[in-house]
Amino acid sequence: MKLSKALQIIPGDVVAFVGGGGKTTAMFRLAAEIVSGGGRVLTTTTTRIFAAQTRLAPVHVQSLPDLLEALKTSPHVLLTGDVDSDSGKAFGVPPDAISNLQSLVFNYEISINNILIEADGSRMKPLKAPADHEPVIPDCATLVVPVVGIDALGKPLEERYVHRPELIAQIFPGATVTPEMVARVIASPLGGRKNVPGGARVIPLINKVETEAQWQLAKHLADLLRALPGIDDVVIGAVAQSDPIRT
Repeated sequence: MKLSKALQIIPGDVVAFVGGGGKTTAMFRLAAEIVSGGGRVLTTTTTRIFAAQTRLAPVHVQSLPDLLEALKTSPHVLLTGDVDSDSGKAFGVPPDAISNLQSLVFNYEISINNILIEADGSRMKPLKAPADHEPVIPDCATLVVPVVGIDALGKPLEERYVHRPELIAQIFPGATVTPEMVARVIASPLGGRKNVPGGARVIPLINKVETEAQWQLAKHLADLLRALPGIDDVVIGAVAQSDPIRT
């Protein structure tokens, strides 16, 4: 199954990816599927992404005039702020600017189908809890996808394995990352559901599921998530693989 089908993407959806464990890969995978289906897509970020990751998009621009020009010829355009050569990262776009872009590009002479946003960072860790200043989700988001890597399970609740373990422990205490802990963190208004706009769907993505043992763990985690309030559905897969979703 395609990621776009699993997430139930429809034209006009504004999708925000949060959490850890493959947000950037998931965003660009979804963008490629939308384009392959004949659609047009804008990818962007409200945080920062590595400059090297901007090359995952066919066209990368850093201003509104350049965006509107690029949309005339490319079905997928990535919009960021300036690139900081010292940190090797591209700055994000303010959330209010994305809300303004929504009405502009959806009704532009060459309209797009969807806007995809990376809305927080995780320092490449598979699980995180957000700090006070994050995630930065625009009010126009219609779908929020909290991402978690299945490789977080069984690891000690320490900074070398997860991002901000002290905040995770405030949501669900424990010395080891368990399915119960992950489910509670993702479904928590202080975790994966933090700053979700009213009316937006929430569909977690359990990522990096490649082996049968991981599949069994992911199914258990998905069952726990579906039993918690605020979760509309759960998707299991490995978005870096050729067949990204398991059913």
